[in-house]
Amino acid sequence: MENIPVHILTGFLGAGKTTAIIRLLNLKPANENWAIVINEFGKISIDGQTLTEKSAAGSVYEITGGCICCSAKVYFAENLEKIVRQKQFDRIIIEPSGLGGIDHITELVKRNAELQLMPVICTVDISMTKLPRLKMVPIYQSQILNADLILFSKTDLVEEAELKKLTDQFSLDFPGKKYVEQLRIDNIFIQSFNIQLPDQDLHFSNLHPVKSDKKNNYQEILITGIKTINPDILTSLLKKEPSIVRAKGYIYTGNEWLFMNYTLTGISAECCSQRSESELVIIFDSTYVFDKQLFISQIEKN
Repeated sequence: MENIPVHILTGFLGAGKTTAIIRLLNLKPANENWAIVINEFGKISIDGQTLTEKSAAGSVYEITGGCICCSAKVYFAENLEKIVRQKQFDRIIIEPSGLGGIDHITELVKRNAELQLMPVICTVDISMTKLPRLKMVPIYQSQILNADLILFSKTDLVEEAELKKLTDQFSLDFPGKKYVEQLRIDNIFIQSFNIQLPDQDLHFSNLHPVKSDKKNNYQEILITGIKTINPDILTSLLKKEPSIVRAKGYIYTGNEWLFMNYTLTGISAECCSQRSESELVIIFDSTYVFDKQLFISQIEKN
């Protein structure tokens, strides 16, 4: 029996990892069975729910309540071993938390004789590359430097001239990194999933990953129990709160259910199926002053 290919799709909060996986699942050969491992920083797996709902092309395993590179690494190891023992999967895709690294994950995969580590892909929101605040985050830099291939997301939202300017600057900030655009994800499936790295000389081992002993400054709150939420008010509150770096979840507006998705570069809302209650996950930078109770009370006011 051949080794099971393992693909790690890393990237910072809101970079588009789950969206990329959904697109890859739509390209899955009919004769392959995939296991999808989703790791959420908090206790609620919004991404896992999204993947399960939007595509039945793979079996989704959710690991919540911490990053699989540190606090949840034992649980991750147990789940990975369980997947291997089942002997029913042709491929494994791992989506680490947007606040996690990949060192422990790659080491664990390499130690298993039945697994084969494929080129690591890092999803990068092209508009985020121009944010000075994000460029200073060690985990953001480390995710990029430890990847074999960069997948730029949301390039269709940027004008061609601006796109060239941003990619040129990215090449200066991270010399030697090979990148492609999300719109060419079919090429990634062909190149990366078949282990055809464009140039082995561009491998991350020739670079110097950023390391930091600083404590993770990000915290999460889960907002539930609010009967109705005004999406306009919520959008306004998210945009004006500097400490919030990510928010996502399902809300009931009184007329319909929406999936809200906020990142540092924008916010979107789309209709979704009915839920038992609204669930909104917010990740914020604790180095800023953030009055959680005030934020929640403003949402409740509608």
